[in-house]
Amino acid sequence: MYRLLLPLFLILTACGGGHEGTVTYQVNLKPGDVTGSTIARDLRVDPDDAQWKTLLSQARSTLGEAPTRFEVTGARIQLDATKSKNVGMLQDVFSGDVVAFMRVSETGLQVEVAETRDPKGSAQVSMDPTDSSLETLDSSLARGDFRLGLRGGTTRTANGDFEATVTLTLDVTAR
Repeated sequence: MYRLLLPLFLILTACGGGHEGTVTYQVNLKPGDVTGSTIARDLRVDPDDAQWKTLLSQARSTLGEAPTRFEVTGARIQLDATKSKNVGMLQDVFSGDVVAFMRVSETGLQVEVAETRDPKGSAQVSMDPTDSSLETLDSSLARGDFRLGLRGGTTRTANGDFEATVTLTLDVTAR
C-alpha cells in the first residue's frame, strides 16, 4: 500500500501548493493602436504597481517565501462603456481572435496567456487560458516588472474617432 501512496505523494508535492489571486487592469485602445486590421496595446506593470505588489505580498505570506513561478488560470475582458467613446460593445472594437499577452519589458519576449474569438456584448467575456508556460517571464513577474496587453482583429481604422477602455482581469497562481 505504501508503495502505491508514495508516488502519489511525490507527484502532489512536486505540483505544490500555490497562491491564487486576481488582478485587474484597464487597457485603453485608440486609433493609434490600429495597424491594418489589428488593434494592440500593452501597459507596463512596474514594481510599484499596487495590484501586482499585493499579489506578490500575499503569495509570499501564503508560500512562506517569494514566488518564483506563475500561471494564468483564467482571464476575462469587458468593455467599460462609461470610459469609452463611440463604442458601446466589445464587437465595436474587436473582431476575430483576441489574445491577452505578457511581455518581458527589456527583451520584448512575449507569451500569449489567454484567447477568445469574436467577443460580443458589454458584459464580461471569459477568455480561454492558453496554458502556455510563463517560465521565460517568471523572473520578470517575480520582480513585478513586465508588460501586459491585448491584441485582436478590428474593423476600426487608424484615423477613426474612438476610445475603448477594456478591463482585463487575470486569475494568477503564484508558486
